[in-house]
Amino acid sequence: MAKKQHGKSDAPMGKQKNKKMAENIHLGVASSEDDDDEAPEEVTFEDSKAIALRSMKEAIATARREKELLKEKRRKRQELFQEQKKRRLLPDDILEEIDSAVPKKPKASKVQAEKEGSQEEASSSGVEGSEKSDAEEEEEQKKKKKKKKRGNRQSLKGNYSVTRVKDQSLASKQKQSALDFIHSHLYGAGSNRTTNNHLLSLQNKRAQKKSAAPQFVDKQWGTEKKMKAEKFKKRWQNQQMVETS
Repeated sequence: MAKKQHGKSDAPMGKQKNKKMAENIHLGVASSEDDDDEAPEEVTFEDSKAIALRSMKEAIATARREKELLKEKRRKRQELFQEQKKRRLLPDDILEEIDSAVPKKPKASKVQAEKEGSQEEASSSGVEGSEKSDAEEEEEQKKKKKKKKRGNRQSLKGNYSVTRVKDQSLASKQKQSALDFIHSHLYGAGSNRTTNNHLLSLQNKRAQKKSAAPQFVDKQWGTEKKMKAEKFKKRWQNQQMVETS
């Protein structure tokens, strides 16, 4: 009896396993179908090109719209400024009164006619004295030129000698060229001749008791060295005093 009951209990367990396997297979097929549905659709080149062109046109349209809005804002601002200026201006009645109070200048045509008439009268009356006036004008021009020339000059107090910069530079150049010529021909590399200062400096350097050169090229060099030596001496003396104390 026990064996029969055990066989009966095994049969429903196998059926349950088969049901579960079938459900799992069904779920796997359904999930694969869902994955196929969720996959991205293929897009052709023409469709992508059309989308890109559409987005480009939209960007251009937005930029144009923004420019138009800016222009409209500027125009409104200009109109506001003009209205404010008109409000600040005086009324027309006051402006007309000011214009009537200010004396008007004579017209240019009348002034020219008066000048021409005066010139004609002067020419008719001054034909005889034209030669004299020309000579006087020439003399006056000569006097003016002389005055201008004198005005450029300046009188200096005391004894002074004036030389142009050009002349001075030429003289210095000539002097320098002459010195270079003498030095190259008399004290060159091919000759056994040297200057007195150079000879003394060589003797001082080569002697057993060496000493300084008789003449320094840079005169400030010696003063600077002396100042440094004095500072060093004072510092050394101070250090010695501190050590002894």
